[in-house]
Amino acid sequence: MAEAVVVNAYRQRLAARMAGGAQIAAITHMAFGDGGHNADLTPKPPSATATALNHEIPSLRKPISDITQEDLFSVTGKGVIESSDAVGAAISEVALIDANGKLVGLKTFAPKFKESDERYEISIKLRF
Repeated sequence: MAEAVVVNAYRQRLAARMAGGAQIAAITHMAFGDGGHNADLTPKPPSATATALNHEIPSLRKPISDITQEDLFSVTGKGVIESSDAVGAAISEVALIDANGKLVGLKTFAPKFKESDERYEISIKLRF
């Protein structure tokens, strides 16, 4: 299973902030996509140079349901896909998005085929 990655653009925003730059926007949303897997259903490796998901499902950008710092070097964001959302989709990538709509980190995985009676709670843990 692929590890989640913090994207380089977010790391640059952190460095700029430490040098006296603009405030860092809070993580507010989770985006879901169906482009995180290969034809053989294995996950594509997530890229630190990504600026977006491979193929975000437009109707599946949801407010974060919870965000926690479980240890000194990570943050975990949680999102929910309700039973009426994305029925039939093959969800295989997820990203944390900040209040400015910019990518913070992402994770890819083998596709989860969404059925109408399923509600998914997905977590993504970013390690710093």
